[in-house]
Amino acid sequence: MLHFPSANSAAHRPSLRDVARLGELLNDDVWAFSNCRVDAPGRPVAEIDWFFYNVRHGTLMVSEWKGFPHRVVSATDTGARWQLEGGLLVANPIEQVSKQLDAVRLALRNGILPQYFPDFDPRQLLLMQSVYSPQVDERTEIERIRWGKVYGSLPDLAAVISTSTSPAPLHLPGADARLGLAKALCALFRTSCPADVKARLGVPKHDAGVDVVQRISEIHRQIAALHVELADLLLAGAGGNSRHAEPKPQPEPPAPAAAVVKATKPAPALTEQQRMHAHVVRSFQGVNGSVDAAARALEKAWAAVLADPLLHGAAGISVTSFGSAGSPLVKEKHGSLSKVLGMQLRKWCILQAEAAGLKPRDVAGKPSNIRVR
Repeated sequence: MLHFPSANSAAHRPSLRDVARLGELLNDDVWAFSNCRVDAPGRPVAEIDWFFYNVRHGTLMVSEWKGFPHRVVSATDTGARWQLEGGLLVANPIEQVSKQLDAVRLALRNGILPQYFPDFDPRQLLLMQSVYSPQVDERTEIERIRWGKVYGSLPDLAAVISTSTSPAPLHLPGADARLGLAKALCALFRTSCPADVKARLGVPKHDAGVDVVQRISEIHRQIAALHVELADLLLAGAGGNSRHAEPKPQPEPPAPAAAVVKATKPAPALTEQQRMHAHVVRSFQGVNGSVDAAARALEKAWAAVLADPLLHGAAGISVTSFGSAGSPLVKEKHGSLSKVLGMQLRKWCILQAEAAGLKPRDVAGKPSNIRVR
């Protein structure tokens, strides 16, 4: 899967676990644009969770992703709300995705088709629509949906994206147009085109649009990051990092000599703030100046904090300490942490912990702390 994430640093981001799972289920024939904003003439700006384009089959899908507080008991077609376990009624996402689909169709007809598919009849443009919610299961009563499908598992959704065909497929006009079309769709959906995606699109290494100096700088930073990771692995292998390896048994020390041996003063243990700072600094090694790179570095640092048993004290993990360590590394270029993450730090930390399969809880008397163990 080629993933084109939102270019807006304040936009919501899909779960890293969901993106990784989609990457396992979909190959590079599928272009996936997440958290899109679409301007269509005469219509309000449409917020799109996911837009999928299978370039091999020429099929398109607009997908609304919903997370509900309880299991979905009943999923109905347009005209009625959905019912959750416990009796709560919620807005019908089928109706939401239908409105989004109209905006996407109009924008594609006006902007993309005339330039990249001039021979395609705009009236034949077909888009699939779907709703994905992990709270939908085998017990959910799904009414017959006229214009879309409801999915409760990513493999089921991915299978449709991968295999569906269309009576009017929108095939790529040629291999040379891949990058141009991808950039045009990114502009339409306000998403970015990461460097690794450009490489997988087959962009020439010496493309005229590439800033050679910037790219060389990025490569050096990536090499530096690999050296840091290699050093950590060497320490782990030598038993120097208790988080990654069990300590190796040490041989019995030799009998002390007759002379008096001066005891070596043990190094002082790192404070919580120092350990937190070390995780953050290590994660920012080799990071370039983009907002997305900063956000990924913070995700890596927080994952390291969650895995560090010495930061799970009686009062839980201090989100404030994590913020104090991360703020100086993003403030100069990107402003506050909340601007980089698209939400308040504590909320983001909780969502990341949940995405990792943990169950974060509040700590009484410590509003800035959370406990996950």
